[in-house]
Amino acid sequence: MKKKIIAGASVTLAVAIFLGWNGKGESTEADMPVADAQKGDLVIDVLEGGNIQALNFLEFRNEVKLSGGVKILEIIDEGYYVSEEDVAKGKVLVRLDQSELEEAIVDHDVQFQQTEAAYAEAKQGIEIQESEALSDIKLERQKLRFALLDFEKFVGASASRSTLKKLGLPFDNDSLAAYEKEATTLIVNAFDTRKLADDAIDETDVTSFALETEGSLAANVNFESFLKDELLGDGEAEQTIRRMRDEALVASSELAVVEESVEGAKRLHERDFITRQTLENELVGLDKARLALQRSETELELFRDYEFPKEAEKMLSVYEEALLSLIRSKREKMAKMSQVYAKYRSAKRRYELELKKRENLEEQLASCIIRAELPGLVAYGGAKTNYYTSRFYEGISSGATLKNGQPIITIPDMSKLGVEVNIHESHIKKIELGQKVYITAESVPDKTLIGRIAKVAVLPDSNASRYNPSLKVYPATVEIEGTHEFLKPGMSAKVEIIVDELEDVTYVPVQAVFVENSEHFVFRKTMNGYERQPVQIGAYNNDFIELKEGIEEGDKVFLKMPDSYEPPKVQNPSRIARGDAERKIEEAEKEKADKTASTVGETEVTDPSDEKA
Repeated sequence: MKKKIIAGASVTLAVAIFLGWNGKGESTEADMPVADAQKGDLVIDVLEGGNIQALNFLEFRNEVKLSGGVKILEIIDEGYYVSEEDVAKGKVLVRLDQSELEEAIVDHDVQFQQTEAAYAEAKQGIEIQESEALSDIKLERQKLRFALLDFEKFVGASASRSTLKKLGLPFDNDSLAAYEKEATTLIVNAFDTRKLADDAIDETDVTSFALETEGSLAANVNFESFLKDELLGDGEAEQTIRRMRDEALVASSELAVVEESVEGAKRLHERDFITRQTLENELVGLDKARLALQRSETELELFRDYEFPKEAEKMLSVYEEALLSLIRSKREKMAKMSQVYAKYRSAKRRYELELKKRENLEEQLASCIIRAELPGLVAYGGAKTNYYTSRFYEGISSGATLKNGQPIITIPDMSKLGVEVNIHESHIKKIELGQKVYITAESVPDKTLIGRIAKVAVLPDSNASRYNPSLKVYPATVEIEGTHEFLKPGMSAKVEIIVDELEDVTYVPVQAVFVENSEHFVFRKTMNGYERQPVQIGAYNNDFIELKEGIEEGDKVFLKMPDSYEPPKVQNPSRIARGDAERKIEEAEKEKADKTASTVGETEVTDPSDEKA
């Protein structure tokens, strides 16, 4: 069995001072308190107090978000045991006043219906605008194909293809599709919201609109060369030229026939075979034939020099404009659809917010009735409620007003209990997960339970230092092994955390060790008085410290510094250790003072507003 040290350091120190006081304000080596150096097993532990809590629990909080809070209409008695039958029947544990929430839901319904109608209208608007946009673009695409066909029909397929290729324009259905796809990609990128936002920041490259426009590509084509170089294909223009050529050829042939007829008429008139009138008729026919030939030749020349270039350029311009019109129409529809989409997104977002608000109101309304979900004892308040938080809430009872988020009732899981303790900063380095712990409930002091360290906070508890800034404690959870029916949540308990168990070591009370210039020493009692003896320290607890060298079992050491001892002047002897062991006395006294201050803060500190009241 390990030897367990229970006596408190503060009690030992008080007894030692009392025994060393001679009534005249000074002490002598003969009557100074001493202690024997002992050898045996030494338990290095940390003693703390805490409250027994359920590690697993079902906690119900007030979820009603009303500025004035919500009242409790009905609540189950504290300590009531929720049975399996209660859970099956859905027994009501708490009923809150839901009248104000019902009014809020009715008021919200009107606004929600308007928002829902606007959302449906915006959604239908997208389908309508998309249909109109597709129809308009389809017409523009058809007009573009017809313009290309008209140009091909007029100048011929080969001439049209070669001309459009030189100008870099689409020349067939495949190239038209590729052109439209590329243009559409550029348009979509131009409507990118991020790019628009970036452009809005820097608009230095934006200039005002000018009436000067770029020249048409059709104006740069020399269509007269088509006739000179015989580049014209088998199209409408070529057919027109052929017809005019044929007409001129016929007129020329008719002129030759008429001229020969006139020569014969002249010979007949000279011989008086025909009259003068007949000859003149023949001459008139000759003039008509000449005029017909001249007219045919002039029409051919005018068509070649004027009509053909004009019509060809006109048709090419129409095709070029149809290309621009398709892209322009796509831009316009894209801009209009962007507005429609923006309106839809805005309506949808507003609808989602209103829907979420409605669902939240309905959830709050449903939370006004709390039913049994888990068997166990009913406890008022939260499982982690402490003085600093509970003092801002009104007590739980029928008719009380609850704030948002205030714990109402808790049903703990009694199969797994633990102890919530606060570890003083002087001991936190010694605490590790899994360390063995002995637990004693103050209501049942004759039973010692076993547990383990299950959780240690990384940062100190801010609430504990609110009224005492010098107090630094770290919350920790001790898990109790097994189940014990006599344990109840909220019971006070003491825990002894076993840090280490030393076997067969020499130890003395912590009050017997002093430090001077980083050297530890004790005052060993001798026949003639005392002897300053350097020692090497080891582990320690609240009462005893291990001495690895310098002292043997049975040696007597003083528990305070002799009055006759005079350290070197350059040195500053002190009983306060500067390392782990050196600080032990100071830490023990500080810890005791902190705990006392903490107790006073929890019981006596009042809110300034309470004092004013």
